[in-house]
Amino acid sequence: MVIKPNLIINRPYPVTTSPKTVECLINYFTGKANEILIAEGSGMCRGGTNKAFLDLGYVELAERHGVPLVDLNEDDYEVQKNPEALKLKEFKFPLTLKNAFLISAAVLKRHSMAKVSLSLKNMMGATIGRKARFHVPGLTKSIVDINLYTKPDLALIDGIESSGKELGGEVTRYDLLIFSEDPVAADAVGANTLGLDPLSVPHIKLAQDKGLGIARLDEIELEEMSE
Repeated sequence: MVIKPNLIINRPYPVTTSPKTVECLINYFTGKANEILIAEGSGMCRGGTNKAFLDLGYVELAERHGVPLVDLNEDDYEVQKNPEALKLKEFKFPLTLKNAFLISAAVLKRHSMAKVSLSLKNMMGATIGRKARFHVPGLTKSIVDINLYTKPDLALIDGIESSGKELGGEVTRYDLLIFSEDPVAADAVGANTLGLDPLSVPHIKLAQDKGLGIARLDEIELEEMSE
């Protein structure tokens, strides 16, 4: 099992995924999964993913639980092809993710270009190397294509607190966690929480159009849980 947090940069929660959230996942799945790994390919941390792991408390977390940390930017890979992809007809698929149960552990936040950064956008960090190259063919189509190759099996969005921008900004408290086996539905609920029509978010709508999940709120069955 692979837990993929959002560690785009070495700034604390809610810009990035809190290690406390990942620790809850580790505690829950210990004994249920044969192996648990934490994997990320940071896109903007000076010093790389390992610097983000260290500064944000993930090295300590990993040592405490005996969980390996993997820098996906430097991972071995195989080239996969998908003729149904919009732009990324070939994709360097990280071998750490192959045949793994993949959990996207995202945060609830706005994004200046993509409108929101949630489960689907989080998968940009589940790729090899520099992320800026995905902007060239178009961010919306790249996000969707990446999820055609690396769609998470479980989406978690931590919305206890929310960042007003991708790298910071005003913090709003929502006191919620969103879970779904459908990352598109999770993102639709997340976008709605942020006051947006999910179908107005281009990559969420396109992900639905490509069959990755459901974005229409009236078709999503919600179940509220409390302590």
